[in-house]
Amino acid sequence: MSPKIITAALAAVVVCFAGVGVVTVKSVSKHIAASEKEFEMTSNVLSPLFDIYGLAIVDGQAKASKGLIDAKEFCSSLNKLQAEAERLLAEFGNPAKLVAQHKLVAAYLKKARDVCDRGEISSLNSPAMTAELYAVIEPMTALINEALHKELTISRTHKDAADRALLTFERFASVAAGLGIVFAVAPWIGAKKKLAVAIAPKVRKKKTRR
Repeated sequence: MSPKIITAALAAVVVCFAGVGVVTVKSVSKHIAASEKEFEMTSNVLSPLFDIYGLAIVDGQAKASKGLIDAKEFCSSLNKLQAEAERLLAEFGNPAKLVAQHKLVAAYLKKARDVCDRGEISSLNSPAMTAELYAVIEPMTALINEALHKELTISRTHKDAADRALLTFERFASVAAGLGIVFAVAPWIGAKKKLAVAIAPKVRKKKTRR
C-alpha cells in the first residue's frame, strides 16, 4: 500500500474520530443537563411540595387539634405553608391542574385559620373537618405524585440516551483504534514482503551453483 494512501487513511480515521467525539460530547452533555434539570425539579420543587400538603398541613392540624402544638403557631404555619406552596407551584410553571386543586386547598386553609381565630381548635379534629381536609389534600398529593413520576421518567430517558451515545462512541473508538493499528502496521508488512522478494533470487542462485 502506498505511503500516501496510508497517510490519507490515517488522517481520515483521526478526523472521523475527532468529529464523532465532538458530536458525542455535545449529545451527552445535552442529555445529562436535561436529566439533571428534571431530577432537580423533583428534588427541589415537587418533593417539598408533596411534603407541604401531605405532611406539614395534615400533621399540623392533627397536632393542633390534640394540643400538641400551640394553636397560634399552627395558624401561622398555615400562612407560611400556603405561601411556600404557591412559590413552588410558580417555579414548576403553575400547571393548570395543580393550581386549580391548590385553590381548593387554600379555601380549606382559610376555613381552618378562621377556626383557629375563633379559638375552636378542638373542632379541627372533628369528622367533618378531617373529611374536608382529606378531600382536598388527597387529590393534590395524587397530582404531585403523577408529576413526580413524569419528571423522573423524563430524567431517566435523557440518562439512557446519554448512555447509548457513550456506548456508540466506545464502539466507534474500538473500530478506529483497530483501523489505526492496521494502517500503522501496513508499511512494515509491505517492507518485509519486498525484502523477501529481493532475497529469494539470491538464494536460488546459490543453490544452482552447487
